[in-house]
Amino acid sequence: MDKERTEVIRDRVLSLISSEFESDAAFERAMNLSEKTVNNWRLGRSASFMKMLPALSELFSVNVGELLDMPLRSDTSELSDEELELLSLFRKSRALPEKMRLALKETLETTINLYISTLGEAKAKRGTRKK
Repeated sequence: MDKERTEVIRDRVLSLISSEFESDAAFERAMNLSEKTVNNWRLGRSASFMKMLPALSELFSVNVGELLDMPLRSDTSELSDEELELLSLFRKSRALPEKMRLALKETLETTINLYISTLGEAKAKRGTRKK
């Protein structure tokens, strides 16, 4: 993997660390890493995070492909523009703190489910009136 690609991945990992942990030391403790590991990543002295991508993806609830900036699948031709836009927004939300990301997801789910149930009730009422 070339240096530029490794830097992009490093930036992504460091962004997640900054958004999810109060300090580099807190992250290092959580991952059982030696002191100054993240500092070495930040300074470009180490790329040991590359060996840790599976563990990092689990910790941050992202798939390794997202850390590598690879699409979940190469063929998205069956997705509409709106679906692609929602997928893009979902991927961007990974930079948010986990609580905020979960709250946004829950709000979207609740809104959609409420709309669907309300629509179903309205159809049922119309069907009852026609009889």
